[in-house]
Amino acid sequence: MPYYFGIDVGATNVRCLVTTEHLESVAEVSRPTAQGPTVDAFTAGIDAAIEATLAESGVAPGEIAGVGIAAFGPLDADSGIIAETPNLDADLADVPLRETVAAHFADETPVVLLNDAVAGAVAEHRDGDDANVVYLTLSSGIGAGVVVDDTVLHGRDGNAAEVGHFVLDPDSDRRCGCGKTGHWEGFASGENIPAYALELREEEVIETALPTTREALTASAIFDAAGDDPLATAVVDRVGRWNALGVANLVHAFAPDRVAVGGGVALNNPEAVLDPIRECVGDYLMVDAPEIHLTEFGDDVVVTGAVLAAIREASQAD
Repeated sequence: MPYYFGIDVGATNVRCLVTTEHLESVAEVSRPTAQGPTVDAFTAGIDAAIEATLAESGVAPGEIAGVGIAAFGPLDADSGIIAETPNLDADLADVPLRETVAAHFADETPVVLLNDAVAGAVAEHRDGDDANVVYLTLSSGIGAGVVVDDTVLHGRDGNAAEVGHFVLDPDSDRRCGCGKTGHWEGFASGENIPAYALELREEEVIETALPTTREALTASAIFDAAGDDPLATAVVDRVGRWNALGVANLVHAFAPDRVAVGGGVALNNPEAVLDPIRECVGDYLMVDAPEIHLTEFGDDVVVTGAVLAAIREASQAD
């Protein structure tokens, strides 16, 4: 029986999955992502997660028929590297991701690398009910995977639909993890919401009982306090508007039948995240709004897409 291996290398967690060709789970492991400080330390965390998953599965590396890697970007998919790591604690460059993962398997095993949000789109498009699907991840960062007319968009170097870097406010000084200003991700990603909240507190003198240092304040605390704390309420309201504006741009760019939303920020706060998008997106659209819903795959959407990509790559190699 052939087995397939998928790995989701996120800024927060590394998730690995071994399945059969029918996507029956054999083993699944999730571990915190090593934040550096070096490339070797980062890849050592990936090595450990892979070895733990193979040990739990009882499947020998030679029995793996295909490997799919999904990772945050920006990527150079042809070279098999993560070009930069804007959402890690360490600023790393040219991380040899495909080489690191492939070293655990037989030399002839097909290994495919794709953007994590693209992998989410592969999973969402699996049933083929809709020809045009967007998977939007609202997590440590913000990104999207896009399927147009049943074709998965990869783009140059595998970096299509880096929607988190849509410029929503060219006049803003709010800095994104990539270093640029005014980006969607700079306002509404889990990594940047706390800094945005503290800036609003200073600019508009909003009272709060929340921690007022970047080290102590978290996005989850802000969402938990919304409705009770004035600053948290204001921030969640603003983030909802930014998300609606970002989704409107995404809809105009790709004309999806539906938008599936995942990532930790959305999965942990579904009503607070999705309701404002649904309510406000029409304010910015010149077309009808598509269906906007939470992904049914939960935390497994990206790693499931990685496995599906592995299955497809192996079938094409036969």
